[in-house]
Amino acid sequence: MSFTTAPRIYCINPALVSHQGWPELLDHCAALGFDHVLLANALNLGRHAGVEDGPVLEELTAACAERDLRLLLDIVLDRVMPGDQLVDARPHWFEGKPSAVGTLPASGLPVAGDGVIRLRMADSAVQNGVLDLWRMRLQALLDAGVVGFVCNALAAVPTTLWQALMAETRSYCSSVSFLAWTPGSSATQLDPLTDAGFDAVFCSGAWWDYQATRYVREQDNLLGDATIIAFPETPFGPRLAGQLSLTDGPSRRRASLRALRFAAASGNGILIPMGFEFGLTVPLDTALTPAQYHSLCKEAEIELCDEIQQANRFLVDIGRYFFGAPVALLRSPGGGLALLQRSTRVGLGGQRDDSGRLFLLIVVNQDLYQAWQGDVEDIFIHIDDCVAHADLSDWHEDKTEPPSMPQGPLLLEAAEVKLWLARAAPLDAGNGDNRQAA
Repeated sequence: MSFTTAPRIYCINPALVSHQGWPELLDHCAALGFDHVLLANALNLGRHAGVEDGPVLEELTAACAERDLRLLLDIVLDRVMPGDQLVDARPHWFEGKPSAVGTLPASGLPVAGDGVIRLRMADSAVQNGVLDLWRMRLQALLDAGVVGFVCNALAAVPTTLWQALMAETRSYCSSVSFLAWTPGSSATQLDPLTDAGFDAVFCSGAWWDYQATRYVREQDNLLGDATIIAFPETPFGPRLAGQLSLTDGPSRRRASLRALRFAAASGNGILIPMGFEFGLTVPLDTALTPAQYHSLCKEAEIELCDEIQQANRFLVDIGRYFFGAPVALLRSPGGGLALLQRSTRVGLGGQRDDSGRLFLLIVVNQDLYQAWQGDVEDIFIHIDDCVAHADLSDWHEDKTEPPSMPQGPLLLEAAEVKLWLARAAPLDAGNGDNRQAA
């Protein structure tokens, strides 16, 4: 089922949570304003250590439901870890042949450089077997209360297999959601998946330098009408601090806030990895015990819980007006600012009266260390003809008096993100339609 509202997803590595720690963690998720939790780190064809057994998983989904949270699971179809029972049960499904080389696992099958054994996905018989296996597995997970699945290694699985699996699963449960993990995939790899039927995709804004135009071009190339979900920091690989080589607390906090606010403003949903709210520098998939992870959070010098609550509230209160609306890049690079715009005229169900259109102007200071100051007209000259502008902190739906346009010099602190709403001028106001293409 396609999303009708922006999903707000908290991504969890279940290996970092003790059995007794789940209630506290789920309370934390709900308090931050999330409506979904995702169990990441897919192992053994999507099974998660400690939560794969029916009763345990049903307890977890029930605990989520009590807090108005929906549970998503990570799945991978094209590989397994050494020791997976499927290797012994279906050895002909896997690449390579049994060998007497002592370094091979007990199965005799070669292990790829990333520590996994890959299935022979080009074989139609293997595809049929994988389809039957996953159809039954997903149905069992849905029966246990799971509501959707994040699909990884998209290009390694034939498009026809994804389509068949989603179709058969939806015939069993029409409300199931399929989310495609697209970062890292090339346009050539994604093209065959455009009409595959995924409900949502993830964009790579977390790696954007707020200058290159590729970010907006990439969104145009993502999968058809699927909801585009942003994230401030990838759940796989280096944290934001490592990505930007930041070592001091103040710069890490500025970078985190910029990434968070930009993700909330530019996406049609958000995914936040566990530990981002504490500015952790240790990657989410690092081998830690739950106690070690808990200590890192307690000792963290950064705390962004209030800001994450605000971002989630923005998606509910303001972001809903722009759900499905793409991002247009108005100016970047140059001048130290990235200017982007979203409009309700696209993606909200057909032709709209111009007088009812809303625009969201996103202004980002590209510099992580220096403030930007300039004339306000340098920014608003880029937006469509409007009668009112308002900083989001000063706007609400029932406000009767339109706020005045900002005047004079405008200051953006280092790495600051400012957002303005604009309402289009009525066509009979004598303004005409003098919009310019971005």
